[in-house]
Amino acid sequence: MIEIDKKQLQILSKACFNCSDSYFQPGHSSLPTIGCCSYSPVISLYEINQMVQQTDRNFFINTIYKNDNCTINDYNIIIHAHVHPLFEEENTDQLSSIEQSDLKLSYSTCQFFKRNKGCSLKPSYKNATCRSFICSTIENQLDIPHQKQLTEWSRSIQLETKTFNDTHQAILKEKGLSLTKNVNAILAYLEDL
Repeated sequence: MIEIDKKQLQILSKACFNCSDSYFQPGHSSLPTIGCCSYSPVISLYEINQMVQQTDRNFFINTIYKNDNCTINDYNIIIHAHVHPLFEEENTDQLSSIEQSDLKLSYSTCQFFKRNKGCSLKPSYKNATCRSFICSTIENQLDIPHQKQLTEWSRSIQLETKTFNDTHQAILKEKGLSLTKNVNAILAYLEDL
């Protein structure tokens, strides 16, 4: 049901290709079922470091940093999912902001999703959420030992990323560097790690 790719430190499941989780169903019958790949990934210093360490600076600059549909923050970049135009036909006036966000998610597709393949990013470029998330529908089908193992794997993936980001964000902040103002200096810093 699930497996861990220890080399890339990611959790995988073939069940994702036939997502049955009600939360991740498309907002309209004409849209494909893509499960949790409706998410807008946040690319952190950890993933940027992976790209730089694999001498893929051009990928980072051209696909992530100069992306037409992203938000660049001081220490991460949000790659916004594509929202299908059918979402604009929905009446969201009576919905709370959380309900509106959930509905919008059901009309969204991650920019890196490829039909019949899943994520098109190199595994080492996926963020911790994408490498560790398994929906409750799959998790609930696991026996207790496998649920515990899943929790441990997920925690390990999240901790590695959080530790790296916290450490290097503090150093970069102290140096007065941010992605919004000093992207080349940050890339040089990461290259020297």
